[in-house]
Amino acid sequence: MLFLVRVRVNVSRMTEFGQRLQSGQLDRSAIKGTYCLRADPAVGLGIWDVVDEEELERKLKPWREYYESVEIQPVITPNEAMVLLSPQPVAR
Repeated sequence: MLFLVRVRVNVSRMTEFGQRLQSGQLDRSAIKGTYCLRADPAVGLGIWDVVDEEELERKLKPWREYYESVEIQPVITPNEAMVLLSPQPVAR
């Protein structure tokens, strides 16, 4: 499953956060990509690819100490969206 994870980084812990990221102490294997808002660089948006929400929570847990807030939304691929949005044939 894919999840959009929107976070606000705790700026007062940035140094420690950066050190843990650089040293590989935080598992990044589920993260497909991360971006930050230009207008508010403390806000990060990441796509996490995991089996289910339980795995997401397990993998996200060590990261949470560096965040002031976390919002999670399940997302789908554009192809999956097209299938859901395409009109279904009418049964005759």
